[in-house]
Amino acid sequence: MKRTTLVGCLLGVLASTVSTGVDLSLAADTFVPCSDPLGGCPDLITDPTTMAPNVQNKNIKPNDCQVVEGMTQAGNRKLLRFTFTTPNIGEGDLIVGRPEDHPEWFEWSDCHGHYHFKEYADYRLWTPSQKASYESYRVAHPEMTAAEVMTANPGFTPIKGEKAGFCIIDVLPYSLPSVPKYVICDFQGISVGWSDEYHESLDGQFVDVTGVPSGSYVLEAEVNSERLYQESDYTNNRAYANVTI
Repeated sequence: MKRTTLVGCLLGVLASTVSTGVDLSLAADTFVPCSDPLGGCPDLITDPTTMAPNVQNKNIKPNDCQVVEGMTQAGNRKLLRFTFTTPNIGEGDLIVGRPEDHPEWFEWSDCHGHYHFKEYADYRLWTPSQKASYESYRVAHPEMTAAEVMTANPGFTPIKGEKAGFCIIDVLPYSLPSVPKYVICDFQGISVGWSDEYHESLDGQFVDVTGVPSGSYVLEAEVNSERLYQESDYTNNRAYANVTI
């Protein structure tokens, strides 16, 4: 189900958000803390079973938001599209709050007419040999963020996607079915047992592979790569899928 459909269907349960005890006055900070009064920290994972990467060709116009916002270039482009699903399997909700209260996390998009989360998702396309070296390094240095790993290893040169996060909400149930709490973009979060999802059809939900040589690759998708919000476990934020270009 696409997020636009889900949001429309769930507007009627918005009152449940207020009744759960979510603090609507969270102070702005550079870090989203564990603040669920009924639980502990969230733990987001990337679900590999929904990725289903596939290559599509598309003619993109110069005034397309994907061009304006630097996600791709105008013209005939080859795009590796895939779906990005991030369940919360932790003990507590991820409580992000209102975008306008947190300019350190969100930025306004004039083209799309809504806020973007600056660092929600990272997409990288690797050759198999580079992926093996990169993953070994990540496992050996779990304390490092993705940016720190790249800075320490300039030889790691994946092809990167430029997707900007949009609205972090309860889109799909994953486990422990319950009433979703975060259902509109005005106050964002992911409940325990729910997933946010970016369907492959959305703007920027791809890695531009125009001109990439044919062959075997590995697609990596990572949630919260710069650890802007606190989780109980950061080592399960990545998922991989094999791809043929």
